[in-house]
Amino acid sequence: MTTIMILGDSYACGEWNGNRSGDRPSEYRVQHPGTQKYLVDAGHRVITVADGGSSNWSQLDRISPHHPYQKDRNSGHNLAEADVVLWFMTDPLRDLTTQPTTMADFHTRPDSLLRDSTEQLRGLVGDRPVWIVGGVGRVPHWVQTEYPTWRVIVPDLMGWLCPEAQVSTVHLCRTWRYGHCEPELMAHHEAEEQRVSNFIWRAEHRTDCDGHRWFWPDGAHPNREAHRRLTQELILPLL
Repeated sequence: MTTIMILGDSYACGEWNGNRSGDRPSEYRVQHPGTQKYLVDAGHRVITVADGGSSNWSQLDRISPHHPYQKDRNSGHNLAEADVVLWFMTDPLRDLTTQPTTMADFHTRPDSLLRDSTEQLRGLVGDRPVWIVGGVGRVPHWVQTEYPTWRVIVPDLMGWLCPEAQVSTVHLCRTWRYGHCEPELMAHHEAEEQRVSNFIWRAEHRTDCDGHRWFWPDGAHPNREAHRRLTQELILPLL
């Protein structure tokens, strides 16, 4: 039996129900724990600190020595008990309270933020194996190069599940909204929003498409079947 700690945002939490745009947002919740359940079913122990809407830094905070989870050995979220850390990496821009206003900053800032996060994670986990899933944002190539003892399970979960999809997961599952920015960047956001709208519509109405197969019922998060496939095909063979 291996003890696996799961870090991440809503992608790490499992399948979400179909109330994403309903009249009662409080009812929008996880209805199946996804990868966590399939790992447990396979005989492993899972510790999770994943939380919907989390940024990379907020997840790192939860496994930092000062956090109550780590001070309390009975918290059920203690990093010291983990053999492996499974990180569903999210959009680095979630770490910012003010979003980029230029296209140049939009393209370069995530990389610098992610470099800070990966270095912080290395200091926290020590020599534990780190396995990474590219969730709300693709894992850049330099991660595997600069951290050769870590393993990128899949650099882009959306691309793996729905290779024909054009939608950006950063826009599909983001918790921030862009404000005033230069026209080029605003045009980019608007184009991505249209792709998101199209993807969610197809996931709901086109039952023959990959979006429906792997992302319905809410159209924005991998469903239980996607988590089952991820776990069985890519994660369990490593354990």
